[in-house]
Amino acid sequence: MDYAELKILIETETAEIGAFLVDFELNMENQIKLHADLLEGHISVDQLKYLSRSIENALGDESEDYSIEVSSPGMFTPFKVPEQYKKSIGRLVKVNILESGDSLKGTLKSYDGKEIELHWTERVPKPKGKGKMDVDLKKTIPLKDVSKIILDFKF
Repeated sequence: MDYAELKILIETETAEIGAFLVDFELNMENQIKLHADLLEGHISVDQLKYLSRSIENALGDESEDYSIEVSSPGMFTPFKVPEQYKKSIGRLVKVNILESGDSLKGTLKSYDGKEIELHWTERVPKPKGKGKMDVDLKKTIPLKDVSKIILDFKF
């Protein structure tokens, strides 16, 4: 089975459990590595196990030629597919900007396939008098300007 056929098979089996394919790799040793996730909630170990077995069953006799590794993308894996952006709307993210090298942290408010909107609060000096005040900021960032976006966790 070639890469394209295998990818279609994996996407079909992933969709069967209501998940989406984040990443797929087939190396020279016939190791299949894939990351899958759900649009809502987190993919469970049982769902990953089921996905692995369903891929193995779909391969039939060819399954003996492959090793299959199925997992979730992980907390700090950069976004790769539109579904990850959609799933993360309303969550804290860290965005690395290409040209400036700047990093922005905020709540992902929207994603339309071409750009994202980020909202955050910043402490700034008061216009009059001493002290600081909170200011709500937002920025629309074209995806072509983003080098990496990941979830931002506070521990």
